[in-house]
Amino acid sequence: MIEPASDTAIPALMQGLINIDDPQALVNAHAAAVAAGQGPLAEQVARFAAHLGQELRATTARVDHDVRHTHESSHEELWAESDAAVDKLRILEGVPALKAAIDMLPEDDVAEIWGMYGPYDDGEDE
Repeated sequence: MIEPASDTAIPALMQGLINIDDPQALVNAHAAAVAAGQGPLAEQVARFAAHLGQELRATTARVDHDVRHTHESSHEELWAESDAAVDKLRILEGVPALKAAIDMLPEDDVAEIWGMYGPYDDGEDE
């Protein structure tokens, strides 16, 4: 017998079967946790989504920075990377609870994520 999605989301997340780098998987896991009345699990999924959302925001900022500082020959590849990040971010931000989690991630976490994925601070934009 196949279990309903809401029953399988909890063990799947706990066992690492859900790809936390996949926005649609996070949206599905969050919806399943909410539907199953698993508030703590929904909050955990929202935290994963918040981190991924900030990574995606930082990536788009880095790409915008790189486009301004690179030769036109690499722009198409950069725009493709930005488009992919924007598409993934839209999936996450389409769920109000996940968008709120992204927006409310603690500043220390955001700074760390942006330090890893965001634009290199070369001092030229000041």
